[in-house]
Amino acid sequence: MVAFRKLFPVLAIVAFLLGTATTANAQATGAPLVCTTNAGVPPLVRAEGYTELVGDIVIQCQGGNPDLAFAANFQVFLNTNITSRLIGSVTEALLMVDEPGVPRSNRAGGVGTPTPLCVSPDIGSNSAPAVGTGVSLVPGLPVGGLFGTGTAPTCNGPAPAETYQGGTYTIFKGQQAAGASAQSAIVWAGIPVVPPGSNNIRTFRITNIRANAAGAGVSTSLVPTQIFAFISVSASQSLALNNPQQAVAFVQPGLVFDVTDCSGSSGAPVGLVQCTGANTGTGPATSQLGLRFREGFQTAFKTRIDSPDGVSGQATSVPGVVYNTESGFVRTDQPLLAGVGLADNGTRVAARFVNVPAGVRLFVSTTSIINTSTNNNLGTATAGAVLVSTDANGAGGTTPVSGTVSLNCSGLSSASGAEVTLTNGAGAAVWQVTASNSAAIDSLFFYLAVSFAANTGNNLPGLGNSTVTGNYAPFYAASSNANQASASLPIPRFVDNAISRPTFGITQCVSNLLFPFVTNQAGFDTGIAISNTSRDPFAGNASRLQAGKCTINYYGNTTGGGAAPAAQTTNADVAAGAQAFFVVSTGGNLGLAGTPGFQGYIIAQCAFQYAHGFAFITDGPIGQAQVAEGYLALVMDEAIGTRTGSISEALAN
Repeated sequence: MVAFRKLFPVLAIVAFLLGTATTANAQATGAPLVCTTNAGVPPLVRAEGYTELVGDIVIQCQGGNPDLAFAANFQVFLNTNITSRLIGSVTEALLMVDEPGVPRSNRAGGVGTPTPLCVSPDIGSNSAPAVGTGVSLVPGLPVGGLFGTGTAPTCNGPAPAETYQGGTYTIFKGQQAAGASAQSAIVWAGIPVVPPGSNNIRTFRITNIRANAAGAGVSTSLVPTQIFAFISVSASQSLALNNPQQAVAFVQPGLVFDVTDCSGSSGAPVGLVQCTGANTGTGPATSQLGLRFREGFQTAFKTRIDSPDGVSGQATSVPGVVYNTESGFVRTDQPLLAGVGLADNGTRVAARFVNVPAGVRLFVSTTSIINTSTNNNLGTATAGAVLVSTDANGAGGTTPVSGTVSLNCSGLSSASGAEVTLTNGAGAAVWQVTASNSAAIDSLFFYLAVSFAANTGNNLPGLGNSTVTGNYAPFYAASSNANQASASLPIPRFVDNAISRPTFGITQCVSNLLFPFVTNQAGFDTGIAISNTSRDPFAGNASRLQAGKCTINYYGNTTGGGAAPAAQTTNADVAAGAQAFFVVSTGGNLGLAGTPGFQGYIIAQCAFQYAHGFAFITDGPIGQAQVAEGYLALVMDEAIGTRTGSISEALAN
């Protein structure tokens, strides 16, 4: 505290003016001045947050001699960094005297006029005189001012019958402490204190303290991590302060993120295949997936400010009222409080996509999908969010993004969708909360549609698995300076500890068929047919139509012990519903040549799904053969699901 005493010689002035009146003499006329600190009910704050609003700190004082005012330095320390916005040489953190703007009872009973909103213009004016000339506005304060030589407050007239502290400013801005505690302490220096006497109470409220909750960490036990405030009052007279340590917040994880299907009823990832295009038309797009963000506790999602018209409501905040928004105590009607307590935006959630294969486009809904009475897996009806355009960290750009397509999900309402800009397979979508319910666990749900055109000849779309991470936004690395007070970084802001989830994968369209025995030796020959059965009568047939070439691989030998023939590939695609067929000795269609004298087994690799094969071995033409045998080729791939929509016998061979 030595540094602060040096800053404020006013304390010496106070001592000089008080002369030989000691503390004991001052308090001899009544009870001693005693102050008690409390923090009410500490709020839950998000463990991901760098700028979480903690609970107000209230100091109530009673006793002392009203005729003997003095100056004091109020200082608050946290067990984590204080991140209240810097505004020039001060911060948005405020110390208020006697609840400005709130009507108060007077000494004679009844309701008095509200304590004036009298804002100290700068640190040097905190201890301005109570009056310049004429009659003193505060009993015991001499004309000319007890608290320095500055200009007297002009917004505060005499009020001898009121319980509020008259003749001084009633709202003071704090400043960062100096030295080692600069990041974790705020000081209000040279604050005038007029003891209320034994029959009244003097109230000091400290508000707009923001804390780096991410730095406090999440508890590993059943007891949540607490953010503590330590209050110090350095005055020119003895001042008893009870309960100087207060818990002002409890730290809890604030976000749960998962990826489901578009109805929210099952998980991801979704399997897609290269040879079957997705959402290739110009009409509505079908959403294959859904992105769901849920609150970790009831007040984790917040709007920017509770003030629809920007004038009433939270825009003219009342001390002690909890608004459950990203903003704190705001007074847009006070020029000296411009920017104080006001957040840059409401809560934002971000979905960041990585490893998106080449040739793939992504579309997301521009607004959250509202829950219905029959589907409780979607977003809650009391919460809402809109897609916004932001910078790489999810900051700035509050203008909602307009939709360019219509997204739908079977049985659910359609929604406007916008494309996610992708660069080198990565991109992000950020939504800002527009409505929330502080009495419920809210969730936000967004459609996600994957689109691509099949172009297997150019290996498009690319093969691979994409993931998405869910996070609050704007987000900054833990190693950045976002965990410190700043004049330029946005409020709120969060640590980049994204939750990763798989979304979709694109695999090659292929069928591998094993023909375990074929021969063109000892008078036998083998005929083979491979059918592309992707054309069928079932629902969704058009989306499953595939075509591709087949490669025939030979394993065995030729007559006389010669080597097996080299592999050969059809010279054209096997169309959906068509066949590739050949006889080992003479060849067949699509450019397949004969391989006389071969005996062994064949593995056919076809660049489409749903391939099935049949082999027929005979020792002569139809009608003359003495031996004939046919069999189905063995499908070597994993099951790819039923196409019929019914439960039936699985194809095994």
